[in-house]
Amino acid sequence: MAAGTRGKGRPKLTETAAIDRAIRDAALHVLLEHGEAATMNAVALSAGISRKSLYARYPNKEELFLAVIGELLQRANSLEYDTGGSAEDKLRHYIEAAFNVISRPQSQALQRLLTKDPVYIAALRSEMLAVTQKLFLEPLLALLEAAKQSGEWSVDDVGATARAVFGMIFAEPMVADHDQKTLLMPAKQEDRAAFLTSLITRGLAPRQS
Repeated sequence: MAAGTRGKGRPKLTETAAIDRAIRDAALHVLLEHGEAATMNAVALSAGISRKSLYARYPNKEELFLAVIGELLQRANSLEYDTGGSAEDKLRHYIEAAFNVISRPQSQALQRLLTKDPVYIAALRSEMLAVTQKLFLEPLLALLEAAKQSGEWSVDDVGATARAVFGMIFAEPMVADHDQKTLLMPAKQEDRAAFLTSLITRGLAPRQS
């Protein structure tokens, strides 16, 4: 056997890792493009491997997509936003950053998949809760605590207030139609962020004695 060549057999560890990386990258691409209609055949084609090689590693698409989504969740970091200005400024920046995260194509595709297939929700519930805490709630808790300590806002229970604010931010937006005169949530993200910021700030402003 010539130097630098290798006989047939199992792939080396580095090759195995590269193949698995290619599979997961392809699965994410296919998932974002096709959503719940994604197939193992499409993943194999995108990864440039045979269906046999794919099924040898992942017996079905549920197991493959669970691995891909789980990896994405593990990589999530705390929400980054502009922390300059007043508490109201910080909250608006926080809400804008949160809207940007959940409106990304990747986030939208995962939301659709999780909504349509309860298998993923059941399997990833603890990971999703942990990511929600790390990505969104911890920065919001810190924001509220700082505003409380500075006296800018009146916050009796930071945890309960954070959960209430979180619920307002992530509630489905109510978009006004032409036949309604009631003031509803604005449709544009920047307008919704400003609307929510004003609403929340008024609710947390210290009461005048």
